Amino acid sequence: MIFTILKFVHAVSGTIAIGAGAWMLFGFLEGKLYKKRVAVFFEFTVVASASGLLFPFHHFLPAHWAAMSAVYVSGVAVLAWRRYRLAGIWALLFALSTMLVLCLDIFVVLAHIFEMLIPAQPKRLFLAMELMVLLLFGGLSLLTVRKHRESQAGPMVRPQVNGCN
Repeated sequence: MIFTILKFVHAVSGTIAIGAGAWMLFGFLEGKLYKKRVAVFFEFTVVASASGLLFPFHHFLPAHWAAMSAVYVSGVAVLAWRRYRLAGIWALLFALSTMLVLCLDIFVVLAHIFEMLIPAQPKRLFLAMELMVLLLFGGLSLLTVRKHRESQAGPMVRPQVNGCN
């Protein structure tokens, strides 16, 4: 009974965390930081990661590693956000660590999906899927860094030619 409740809490909080993370990502790509989106993302990420680590297990799985890493990297992001107010390099650390936490959350979900749907999963298929997610988030992280640099430099003033920008 208690494991059923734990699984439910883990699944719901993980789903909300990824949804809030995607919602937050759109703000990052716009060059904006929506504080409520970030707070919801980190709250539910920590709940999902911590509840996932409470399940009984016989050996350490990659999903456990990703959940533990997400908790630690979340700490760096929250420290940069709350303590250092995103000043200087802390803004870049916040953006990159937030993207990494979202990537780790998706890794955990993919591991669970592959485990449930394809119990005798081919390792190559799983690694290919993880590589695709890693490449996607690598590209999104580069866009986030670019937006960060643009916001630090201020808006670019481009001369108008014949009334066109």
